[in-house]
Amino acid sequence: AGRTVGNPGFFRQAIKAGATHILLEKPGAPTVGELQAMAAEAKAAKVPVYMGFIKNISGYVEGALAAANGAAGAEAVETKLVSRNDYTEATLQECFERNAEG
Repeated sequence: AGRTVGNPGFFRQAIKAGATHILLEKPGAPTVGELQAMAAEAKAAKVPVYMGFIKNISGYVEGALAAANGAAGAEAVETKLVSRNDYTEATLQECFERNAEG
């Protein structure tokens, strides 16, 4: 977890460490260009990336984390991520500008 500006570095560390899936908090990177480069790296590594707007106190996130960590008594958790954003490629820069601080 970190600020938007650090996401590209964390993202690359995760891929290098052998991540099989990545959940990336929006906006993902400081610029559209960096996000596009990250997408190309993930595609080349065959690592699916999911974008989200997650609150770390959400019950389903805590349940998914417990299941992923194999917690005693944790049940398998299926999480469906749904986008409520209507950004197009042409309007993404506004999202990056508005969320520049992460």
